[in-house]
Amino acid sequence: MTALILALAVLAAACWLCLSPLRLAAAGAVLLIVHPVPTFALTAVAALAVTVTAGRMAYRSLRDGGWYLVTVQRPAYAMSRAGGVAA
Repeated sequence: MTALILALAVLAAACWLCLSPLRLAAAGAVLLIVHPVPTFALTAVAALAVTVTAGRMAYRSLRDGGWYLVTVQRPAYAMSRAGGVAA
C-alpha cells in the first residue's frame, strides 16, 4: 500500500510539473545540475526511441506503397466557342 501511495504521489508531482513549461524546464535544469549523468542517459534513450520509431514509420510507409511527391492537378479547361476558356 505504501508503494501505491508513493507511486501516486510521484505521478501527481510529474503531472503538476508538466502543466507548466516553465516548471518543467526548471525541473530539467535542476536535474541536469544535480545529476547530469542520468539526465544525459535519459536524453539518449529518448532520442534513440524517437529515431527507432521514425525509422519504423518510414520503412512501413515505403513498404506499403512508396512515397510520392504531392502535385497539384488542374482540370483540363475546354475552349469556349466565344474564344475564351470555359471552366
